[in-house]
Amino acid sequence: MLNAWFYSHPVWEVVLAVCGALVVVALAGLAIFHRLVHWESREKDTSMIGLSYALTGGVYAVVIAFVAVGVYSAMDKGEEIASAEANSLSSIVFDSAGLPADLGARVRDEVDAYIETVVKKEWPSQRAFHMEESNFGEGWSELRQIGRDLASFEPENMGQATVKAEMVRGINDTLNARSARLLAANAHLPDATWQMMICGLVLVMVYIYLFGPHSFKIHMVVTALTMVAIGLVFSLIIALDYPFRGDLSVDDEAFRGVKEIAAAAFAGAGGHPSLGEHNEK
Repeated sequence: MLNAWFYSHPVWEVVLAVCGALVVVALAGLAIFHRLVHWESREKDTSMIGLSYALTGGVYAVVIAFVAVGVYSAMDKGEEIASAEANSLSSIVFDSAGLPADLGARVRDEVDAYIETVVKKEWPSQRAFHMEESNFGEGWSELRQIGRDLASFEPENMGQATVKAEMVRGINDTLNARSARLLAANAHLPDATWQMMICGLVLVMVYIYLFGPHSFKIHMVVTALTMVAIGLVFSLIIALDYPFRGDLSVDDEAFRGVKEIAAAAFAGAGGHPSLGEHNEK
């Protein structure tokens, strides 16, 4: 339920919600703690608390930094996977020029249909995290059809044999990249990592409460600012946790680029509309 809310709203709303919730909870806890433990009794041990807090806070900062770097790397890997799939499709399209005219046009149309399925059906499903197999069956069927067409083609000369071998390798690379994309779309931080980060956050919060400044207002400001800083990192981790989900996710520009470049390259080839031309009519 909470996950669905995070990824169905813009990033700025998530940042406001996370930071606001942390500040409210932390200040409410501070107000209660301040009533229960007088500041003068805490002030006496501030130096010792400060040293311990510095060590604990440093360890916690390193932990959430590693988590943030990890999810950023996963996002970067997701972009590489999507680009690899699109590049494999691009190779298939341009290699199809070496096939007989009718078969080449049919393969280009099938690639075009696959890209349409990825862009218009699969990408929205990934962003909404509707990862049921039924939402991706059509794409698998279209790739398998391209593979069957290539497998049934009997080359008439060495040039066509070379083209067929390259295209078969290309369709295999596309299948592998597609599998990697769907696996990456399902990947996210394990619950244990979130539990560890939340426990560390509570520990940091308690350490802040233990300080005994003369001004309660200053104590509140310091607590709020600390929670905002941690909330910003939490918001970043949430936004990047699912590489293909939500407002900040891997886009489909690589696939759209294949359509545009191939349509321009084969424009005027004659005989058969392909890669976008039939969609414009």
